[in-house]
Amino acid sequence: MRKLEEIIHFLTAITKYIALATMTLMMIFITFAVISRILFSPIIGDIEIVQLGMVVLIMCGLAYTEQVNGHITIDIITSRLSYKWQRVLEIFGAFLTFIITILIAYIYLHVGIFHQLTMPISTTLLEIPFYPFDYIITFGFLMWGAEAFLRMLKLIFSLNYENTGGDEHAG
Repeated sequence: MRKLEEIIHFLTAITKYIALATMTLMMIFITFAVISRILFSPIIGDIEIVQLGMVVLIMCGLAYTEQVNGHITIDIITSRLSYKWQRVLEIFGAFLTFIITILIAYIYLHVGIFHQLTMPISTTLLEIPFYPFDYIITFGFLMWGAEAFLRMLKLIFSLNYENTGGDEHAG
């Protein structure tokens, strides 16, 4: 379990830094594009570049957001339940997140293969192919699912630990 956690957190850290680098580059590029538009001439395809940058930024930020439990949750109903039932619903939510994100990653893997081999699609002006971004979406959802799976396991172990009264040797 510990090794799995280390691997997933390592890959999540990589995606986090890719997202941070993408955000920094987008900020610099947008600033340059605005100044260029005012002083010189507009940069052709700047909107396409920013849109593709947003794909990278969002997909690479999802796993880290799951890791720090930063996704928005509304607990109007669950806050009224007992602590144990809150944990059970959290486990169920993490399980659903895991299943759905892995399913989306699987679908986007096939979309990427389709766009790469069968029907290449690209942006309008710069003709940047979409398939690398399909693979980024695949990896982003795969990592989000991995973090959700890890969270689910931690919640299950913590629930089992609490049920035994904190004594792992109780029997």
